[in-house]
Amino acid sequence: MGKNIDHIGRAAIYILFGVYAIAALYLLFFMRRSMWDYLTYSEYFRYNTNFIPFRTVAEFAGYMRSNDEIYGDMSFVNIWGNLAVFLPAGIFFPAIWKKQRRLRSFAVTAAAVIIAVEILQFLTMCGSCDIDDFILNFCGAVIGFSLTRIKIIRKLTFVGTE
Repeated sequence: MGKNIDHIGRAAIYILFGVYAIAALYLLFFMRRSMWDYLTYSEYFRYNTNFIPFRTVAEFAGYMRSNDEIYGDMSFVNIWGNLAVFLPAGIFFPAIWKKQRRLRSFAVTAAAVIIAVEILQFLTMCGSCDIDDFILNFCGAVIGFSLTRIKIIRKLTFVGTE
């Protein structure tokens, strides 16, 4: 009986991961309109890239502090959304792949996945290629990874593997 429950639990983890992956892909690529028809790559690069850490976060925090009617809510959603989008990866990666249960392995994998997303956003001209997005995404992933240290989450996600 216990073995069947473990198999059902593992299947549930894989299904939930699939749902999360589809939702994340939609949010990161398909929810946004590509700028192919509006900008050249050089214009896109000029307006939609940032390689200075915390520049965008500081700008968005300023909009939120000043209660800017146009950019305040968008800034809040951007900052918290970037943290939230990779938080589930911090839970699912270690649940699915045992090697991802070590912080170092997880950090390298999470960084590689996030860098790939940023490069793909640049190549497809969807969204922006921003170091602050990387920082916030990575922090969200690490927060998710940290949650797997909580006994109840560990028990729910590492079904049949401990």
